[in-house]
Amino acid sequence: MAKRAPISEGYPKARELAANHAVVIDAIHLFHTESNPNFAIRFESWTKDEIRVEREERLREADAASAMMALASIEAAFRVEYLRRCFEKRKDSLSRELRDLYRDKGQSVSFSDDLLEVWRSHGTMSAKLIGEIRSAFGYRHWLAHGRYYFPKLGRQYNIASVYNLAQEVETNLKSTHATN
Repeated sequence: MAKRAPISEGYPKARELAANHAVVIDAIHLFHTESNPNFAIRFESWTKDEIRVEREERLREADAASAMMALASIEAAFRVEYLRRCFEKRKDSLSRELRDLYRDKGQSVSFSDDLLEVWRSHGTMSAKLIGEIRSAFGYRHWLAHGRYYFPKLGRQYNIASVYNLAQEVETNLKSTHATN
């Protein structure tokens, strides 16, 4: 087996991401109001419509950044569970398959091609949920690669849909970890 990798539980969980996103949204709204001490200087010659458009753009960017963090958190949760199952040497079929994968690839596993495929074929996670994760990662790739093309995602994603997916993944991984 490859050299044992350290496991960090330091990745943000869905609840922490939602709390952070709420603070950012509040800050953006406050920044674009006269309660902002620098409002008169920052928006000196702006019309109300220009300020509104600017605020909406900042809110869209905050949503995209928070969605990206939530998707990164989903991947981290799977990778932590992958490493945990490899090192705890459980006897269930998912853990055995993950150990085989670790022997072959160590930490260099592909999230979608390797980990999600093993979870789909040997885990208790539904094929529907695995499909939703794969689809959401199309959104992640679009965000990560600069949004220079029109993505074919099959549905619209936003922070709410990605946050709900992150919660579902966390719950599923937590219940799978507890039962195996």
